[in-house]
Amino acid sequence: MPLKNIPLEAVTTGMYLCGIDRPWMATPFLRNRFLIKTPLQIEKLKKAGVKNITIDPSRGVDVATVIDNEKPSESLTVDIQSKEVPVDSESEPTAETLIAQLPKEVLGKSLSNELSLTRDVRHEMLESVQDILSSISTSGVVQARQVEEVTQSIIAQTLEHEDASIAIICLRECSPDLHEHSLSVSTLAVLLGRLVGYDDSQLHSLGTAALLHDVGLSQIPPALWSPKNRQSATENTLYQSHAQLSVDMLLESTGISDEVRTIVKEHHVLLDGTGYPKHIDPNSISRMSQLLRIVDEYDELLTGQEGLPPMSGKEALGELLQRSKKNKLNLQLVSQFISQIGIYPIYSLVELNTGERGIVTGHSKENILQPTILLIQDAAKHPFQDPFPINFATMHDSPSIPEIVKVLNPEQEGIQVENFLADWITV
Repeated sequence: MPLKNIPLEAVTTGMYLCGIDRPWMATPFLRNRFLIKTPLQIEKLKKAGVKNITIDPSRGVDVATVIDNEKPSESLTVDIQSKEVPVDSESEPTAETLIAQLPKEVLGKSLSNELSLTRDVRHEMLESVQDILSSISTSGVVQARQVEEVTQSIIAQTLEHEDASIAIICLRECSPDLHEHSLSVSTLAVLLGRLVGYDDSQLHSLGTAALLHDVGLSQIPPALWSPKNRQSATENTLYQSHAQLSVDMLLESTGISDEVRTIVKEHHVLLDGTGYPKHIDPNSISRMSQLLRIVDEYDELLTGQEGLPPMSGKEALGELLQRSKKNKLNLQLVSQFISQIGIYPIYSLVELNTGERGIVTGHSKENILQPTILLIQDAAKHPFQDPFPINFATMHDSPSIPEIVKVLNPEQEGIQVENFLADWITV
């Protein structure tokens, strides 16, 4: 049965609402698809300035004819079909109840819009980063002003859309492209830098160094970028020289600070004395260099650039933790990074021990293992007609608390995260 567009004056309880003529962020409703059960819901629509709504007659009360919006509403006659309206055995939670269970961090956000906007902006920034790296590869010189503009964009975009920025890095297809890696590492460095308390000037130095940390690779045969192609000590030595080559290129460029050059030079040094360049004392390397090493390794683990199979975000964080316990990485910074990224990043697709699937939509700051998820599929992998949120942090009194047992790749599962989230908006 086709959807129907009707004026608000013709709306009655029992209709299934699936669209309105106003932005959902301007309404007091948590979801934009629901069964209208009370006159109070209709009154709320009116107060929000809604004039027309779209109904799904197959899921609620119908009208006899499709109403033409151009006709004056006074002349409209609406013939409500007499049919029983399906009612759930348990009353549906009110918007107020569901909102009260949500983390404060997600209130006021359209998660779908956040992800779409960030994806579009990231695409533009990727083109800018590619231009920068292509210019450096050709000329051997960094155009500081161009780098300055891109770094400022990365900082502004990342700090305004933190969760979406993390999600796109974790959900993107594995790519060996240097501009992909450079942008991702710069984004992650800015996020962690802000968390640990760096000011704007420090963030700028860190974001710039992260963006330029591998520019020396342009002077090395691309085949050697992959660990599987470096079979000899000579090949490894040539590859490792990219850190110093990066610094040399930055020294030839004006407008690049000494702090940026130092971070780039040190970012492959590990705390246990391994890593490179060998002549650098690991006890002397800056905290920013240690931070860059962590986010660089994280992205390489996600994309398989270390020669290992690509890992999930959870697996990559686990690997970083193990390396920090072996005194290769700064344990405190790794712990802070884990708390920021989250074991289950927002927008992750997860599966419960009950077989149901959901999308992570929020975190508990007190316990990163207790996210808020939007359940989208039942145990048989059939989509719920109305996805609904569960906040694990509020379920401590429940006799049977489900557990997240798996993080899935949405693309491999044929799930468009944005499409599911488009019908679920926080207020």
